[in-house]
Amino acid sequence: MKNNQNKYGFTKKEWNNMSPIRKLERKLDRVNHIMELIRTIVPVMLLLLNTIIILKLFNYI
Repeated sequence: MKNNQNKYGFTKKEWNNMSPIRKLERKLDRVNHIMELIRTIVPVMLLLLNTIIILKLFNYI
């Protein structure tokens, strides 16, 4: 990375001139893989929890 760039690949002057929405988009791009992992794990956990609740309702557990 160049000395005049921050961690998002822009100079401080470019970063300060960007709109807040654009800044947010750049920050979210940095954590995209983590968000994808969370989107995968949460539904699986909910499915498991729902299954346990249904089994308990019908006295299978």
